[in-house]
Amino acid sequence: MKQTARMKGEDNMEKKIVKYGVIGVGRGGYVASVGLDNPDCKLVAACDINEKKLASFKADMEKRGVNDIQYFTDFDEMLKTDIEAVIVATDAIYHVPFVRRAMEAGKHVLSEIPSINTVEEAYELKEIVSSHPDLIYMAAENCCYWAFIETWKKMYDRGDFGEIVYAEAEYLHGKNPDDFAPPADPNHWRLYNPAIKYITHELGPLLYIMNDRCVSVTCMEADVEYDPYSRKKAVGVALLKTAKGAVIRILICFGAYTSYDHNYRLCGTRGQIMTDPTKNIDFGAHSFANLHSIPGTFGEKIELPITARYVDEYGNSNVGAHGGADPLMFKDFIDCVRENKAPKLDVNFAIQMSLPGILAHESAVQGGAAVEIPEI
Repeated sequence: MKQTARMKGEDNMEKKIVKYGVIGVGRGGYVASVGLDNPDCKLVAACDINEKKLASFKADMEKRGVNDIQYFTDFDEMLKTDIEAVIVATDAIYHVPFVRRAMEAGKHVLSEIPSINTVEEAYELKEIVSSHPDLIYMAAENCCYWAFIETWKKMYDRGDFGEIVYAEAEYLHGKNPDDFAPPADPNHWRLYNPAIKYITHELGPLLYIMNDRCVSVTCMEADVEYDPYSRKKAVGVALLKTAKGAVIRILICFGAYTSYDHNYRLCGTRGQIMTDPTKNIDFGAHSFANLHSIPGTFGEKIELPITARYVDEYGNSNVGAHGGADPLMFKDFIDCVRENKAPKLDVNFAIQMSLPGILAHESAVQGGAAVEIPEI
């Protein structure tokens, strides 16, 4: 079901300024701040139950000359203001409840990922968004906005890879043992949520490129503990079958001596492409491909000099975290609100990239048994 958004009155689209707020000023504070440079929107409210974090965000905004934001520790009080949109960036286990409260208050929502935390929440989120067809819901999966992902998407749509038979992605997020220490918040959701449930950074871009969805999953999780203070089940490998018949392998690894990185690969009937695993994806990992459309590349890969970062005509990369993906993602959300258009990362996509990680863990609990992924 496509979403539509209500345009109020006779507002001229070019003059419409979207007023927005944010709940959760940790990660959410950064996402909210990228909108400060966007002339089509204005940050007017911020909320967090942690008064220390809220004060720190307020000090940062005032240092940047932004003095007209209202600050709240009560989300429902913030929702009573005239904001039109909300960034939901709380702990992942609270995303759906806050999305419900925001949409019932008539606000458009950009929700951080994972979009859901349980199978039941997948049905709940679909019901929430379906009940508010005049509002925009968008998943904040920023990795779908990386430059090389957009390039691979165009190549796939053009037929450069043919039909995808296999795809893979890896999220490596280790920690130096010298830095092991008790967590500041021993109840943080990341400490008890299995790593494989944090699947969207890898699966989301692949499904976006392939225009596909997963129908079944089998998974195994490592029992070895790396950081004694960190999450259990810190390493998971999922094998997924898609509706189009492809196989996808996803590795989520928070429990090994490894640097931070993402690796991606597509193998199709007319070509394959992969990122350079020897370089960090944010800072220089180019793509390497074999393409039937380019003679001579069957036995030797060609290099495509594009990374996660966007570069202008002067060779300057975009300012902003994740290679400039965050500002582009946020701009897309604001444009959807202003222009009354459905986001590409809508509620259906949010569920399709989040639910497989939840069921992957269920598969691991069952010893790697195949688990069906329902279409919700």
